[in-house]
Amino acid sequence: MFTSTDSIDIIIPSFRLDEQFLLPLIRLPKPGGWRVNYYIVADNPGVKPGATLLQMAQEGVIQLIINTKNIGPGETRNKGIDAGNGSWILFLDDDIVADEDLLFQYVKVINEKREAIGFIGLTDFPAPENSFTRALTVAGLTSIFTIANKKDQFMWGVTANIMYRRSALSDLRFSPELSAIGGGEDVDLGARLSMQHHSQFTCVKEARVTHPWWNHARPHYDRFMRYGAGMALLLSRFKQFSWYAFPNPIEGMLLALLSAPLFFIYLSWQKWLILLVAIPLIDMVINYIRAAGMGYKDLSVGYYMTLIRCSNEWGQLKTLLQRGQLQYFMKRINIDFTRPRHFRTNRWRIIKLVIYIILLAVLIY
Repeated sequence: MFTSTDSIDIIIPSFRLDEQFLLPLIRLPKPGGWRVNYYIVADNPGVKPGATLLQMAQEGVIQLIINTKNIGPGETRNKGIDAGNGSWILFLDDDIVADEDLLFQYVKVINEKREAIGFIGLTDFPAPENSFTRALTVAGLTSIFTIANKKDQFMWGVTANIMYRRSALSDLRFSPELSAIGGGEDVDLGARLSMQHHSQFTCVKEARVTHPWWNHARPHYDRFMRYGAGMALLLSRFKQFSWYAFPNPIEGMLLALLSAPLFFIYLSWQKWLILLVAIPLIDMVINYIRAAGMGYKDLSVGYYMTLIRCSNEWGQLKTLLQRGQLQYFMKRINIDFTRPRHFRTNRWRIIKLVIYIILLAVLIY
């Protein structure tokens, strides 16, 4: 028996208003007895909506909101939240392709678990099509998108495909600070909601969408810098879930730069240069070995993995330096929000540390 509260607000922030993706989402089959409202929020004052979107807005099929200035993805979603009143809020990205039964799968799990704080759908990617997308896969950049394939519950999910219960969300919103940099806002909101309710999102792998490769699968790094910047801001928000690690390549290169005077005085500038160049090269070799272990034996996969990870690490370090938060140098955050040990390592970190020690010993002696 359906009630008057059976309603879903679908919020899609967009910069491009690309009808190729938006129209199929708007035309998804709707479960009987449910009211489904669309809020398309354009974070681009200069965008020109297509004729079909304008007609849909005029006919009340969708609510089309165009921001007067660029405010970032999180705050744009906040506008959609405040514009609607549906009992459930479904966030989708503006460039995904949804399975035809997406809404039916969400309604099915809602009827089974109406007290859930929300549901994480599955966001799949196409099979890797070149060295760069293989590197993204091996580096784990897509793993959180497919968390519904691996977990029954999780503390947060990407906003490409996630549903919140409005009454659980209440007055919580995406952080303006994180929204401004375009990274980490989905982690922050989901984690805060989970902690507030002492509950987790239910994973629903049947509620599936497919996300195209970013930038048409061409190499790019600005996105991963933003992700790193978001991680930097999360460190101070969730201190109890942070831990120390061995220096990553970017931190290692900073330490090498700071140690330059010692090398120049006691060793030589040539040995210092060897150390500086060796840091990313060692990481590249380790990344290639990891990729080869997954069946990707192209040298360029290790190269792209290194650039991707370094861009992410640089985004984090740059943000910490800009904010003067040097106390978080060499700190990481557990994005699954389990309590970590004070120091964490794994075999790859140990291997790299051993190589660095051997290299330093050779340079010194």
